[in-house]
This record gives sequence, C-alpha cells and structure tokens, in this order.
Amino acid sequence: DSVLQATQETANQGKSVPITPLDPKRSEPRRSFVEVSGIEEPLRVVIRDRDAWRNIWKRINAPNRELPSLPVIDFSLEMIVVVALGTRPSSGYGIIVDRAYERDDQLEIVVRSQSPKHCGVWPMMTSPADVVRLPKTLRPVVFRETEIVRVCN
Repeated sequence: DSVLQATQETANQGKSVPITPLDPKRSEPRRSFVEVSGIEEPLRVVIRDRDAWRNIWKRINAPNRELPSLPVIDFSLEMIVVVALGTRPSSGYGIIVDRAYERDDQLEIVVRSQSPKHCGVWPMMTSPADVVRLPKTLRPVVFRETEIVRVCN
C-alpha cells in the first residue's frame, strides 16, 4: 500500500500553454524522459537556439555509448524546456514538466518531482531528466516546484 504526500506552491493559473513531451510515446502516464542522464546537478533551463540544444543533448545523453541523433526543433516556432533532478542514490525518483501557463506577462512552468520513502527501490545511481517542447515565447520564465513523496508501508 502506498500513500502520496505532496507539497505545492499554489498559484492562480492563467492561460494554459500546451507542452509536448520530446518522446510522445512515453507520454502516458507521464514520466521522466530519461532515468539516467549525464546531468548530475538539479537543472531548470529554457533552450531557444540550436547550439544550446546540441550542448544540452550531449549532457543528457552522456551515459550512452553512442549519442542519439539530435531531434530537429524549429526554434522559430518552438522552444525546449529541460528539467533535471540531479544525481540520486536509487531508482524511484522522477521529474517531469507537468504543465505550463501564461500569467502576469510571464510563462510559468510547473515541475513535478517524485521521491520514494520506505519503498522497494533498486540501489543504483540515477539522474532523472525530462525534456518537453513548448510554443516559442520571449516572455520571462518562472519555474514552480511540486514535490511528491511516495510513502510505502
């Protein structure tokens, strides 16, 4: 049996902005784009050009033997948001871009992270990261954090 404990900064949401997971096949239920990335520290970043995208793609995929092809993004229409949890001591951790909305002339991105508490997890180093596409905007971006702790008995 498990119980979810959540903490969230509440805000009056504005106009919803569509988010598209980089890998749509992994979209339901939403989970991290990768469980083990090369991003070892917590990260929240908006990518608006190809060079920055290429650099972060290399970091995300650093643990892989071969670098997967860089997904093509039309930066005249879209931007990329990458969020990473940083290195964690076991499986059971995750992070996703949950939703986005425009409010008070800024873009607010809600990031949801999950951590296990007393759950059966694998003792392995993980570094979850998520990658999504959003319609391009020049508005300033604010990240809102939601943390879910999965408690297992």
